[in-house]
Amino acid sequence: MSQEASSGILGISLLGDQLRIVEGRKESGELQITRIAHGRVRQLFNFEAFSDNSAARRFAEDINRLYETQNFQEKQAAFSLDSAMVLIKKVPIDKELTDSKIEEQIKWEVGQFAISPINEYIIDFEEILSTSKKGSAKDMLVVAVRKRIVEYLRQIFSHTDLQLKVVDVDLFSAQRALQLNYKVGNSDKIGLIDVQEDRAYFSILTGRNYYLSQEVIFPTTDPESENKEDATARIISKELKRIIMDEQLGKGIEDLSQIYLYGEAVEDRILEGLQGNNEVNVKRANPFKEVKLVSEIKEGINEGRPERFMISVGAALRGIQ
Repeated sequence: MSQEASSGILGISLLGDQLRIVEGRKESGELQITRIAHGRVRQLFNFEAFSDNSAARRFAEDINRLYETQNFQEKQAAFSLDSAMVLIKKVPIDKELTDSKIEEQIKWEVGQFAISPINEYIIDFEEILSTSKKGSAKDMLVVAVRKRIVEYLRQIFSHTDLQLKVVDVDLFSAQRALQLNYKVGNSDKIGLIDVQEDRAYFSILTGRNYYLSQEVIFPTTDPESENKEDATARIISKELKRIIMDEQLGKGIEDLSQIYLYGEAVEDRILEGLQGNNEVNVKRANPFKEVKLVSEIKEGINEGRPERFMISVGAALRGIQ
């Protein structure tokens, strides 16, 4: 006897050793979050892990453990990859090219910045709001991920009872969660920044559209010369101003409409440093702000660090669409 397909999904993020899972389902056409959980895996999820087949089973065991102890129910999963594992590029393309020629051109472009042969990548692309000054060109957002990474993810999930439905990218997961929870005007320029212990990922949106993304590695801080969190706030401000000026988005940070921070390392002192030194509204992003929540988890979310769940909520959104 056939069963009705489940409308539920697990949104899973695994950055470094930080594992986060949210469980959601469609309720009246909208996402409702029914469970959330945070745990750790026993080794870092990075490029080195992909050469260790035995690590796949350990990652699976850690996912299984968190799944079982927190009484998750859904079996389909949307996994969001660390953007450091993915090639992301905005490419201008001649408007007159046919679909087949566009695909050919995209593959050629990927070949120019990829470090491995083109046949080792899965390539996806879509047209985005054009910033090209040439009227004959349109902009394409190109994403390329090594097939080996996707195969490794499938290997991990083969050791679980879960079905890998979607592979997303953390940058786009976070943007999706932002768009669901915050009103963004067509002319707004939004800074969305993932703050980690050793780096930050900057993405800029114009209205609801991707504009650019960049990664910045934090230099080692001398504890005698500057507090680490003060240094992080200073570097974020400096790099954000550079991006804005380099891309001719304005004269400084104040030309942004809003700045939202998310990630594992958005500490109070970093937030206060950015708020105190910039004439723009800076806040922690809350992926649960406009999302329906079952009553059992509302209190835990309010007392926790919701910005750390931006990616997993965004992955769930991608998987349930």
